[in-house]
Amino acid sequence: MRKVEFGWLLPVCMVLVLGVIGAVLYRSLDWLQTPPAQLALSNEVPAAAATDTLPAPAAARPEQLKAIAAGDALFKGNCAQCHAVNDVVVGPALAGITKRRPLSWLVPWVKNSGKVVASGDEYAVKIFAQFQKQQMPSFQLSARQIEDIMAYIESEEGRATAVAGVVALRD
Repeated sequence: MRKVEFGWLLPVCMVLVLGVIGAVLYRSLDWLQTPPAQLALSNEVPAAAATDTLPAPAAARPEQLKAIAAGDALFKGNCAQCHAVNDVVVGPALAGITKRRPLSWLVPWVKNSGKVVASGDEYAVKIFAQFQKQQMPSFQLSARQIEDIMAYIESEEGRATAVAGVVALRD
């Protein structure tokens, strides 16, 4: 029986993974060159924004990249004080949030979590109790802005997974 050598596989996989990460990072920096006036977000929600799922970041189109960049700025300005994508801060880690709850639940939660808790929603009550009944502040964000934040969170989940894969390959 002939022995098959796979010593070449690890370097090839590392090059591919690093290439994908580099491409994503390069594309995500485009928004830094955009004038601030063009980054301003409208409070109007287009009809297409009423969907309950977000496209996968791996297949990001230009409009998705813009949503991720806008979500990054919104996350840092509104959420990062209490949340991180992969770590518990004051509030829960947000990785996988769109898998745990649909956008139709997340939008009202971000706008006014107290109202969702008061409605008796089982998941909302559980999270509220789990975090010492510390209520998340209400935010005056549009549904589109909240969807952009979710797109950013999903993009960061993918980045964390890719980086973990590279670290695992290195070890």
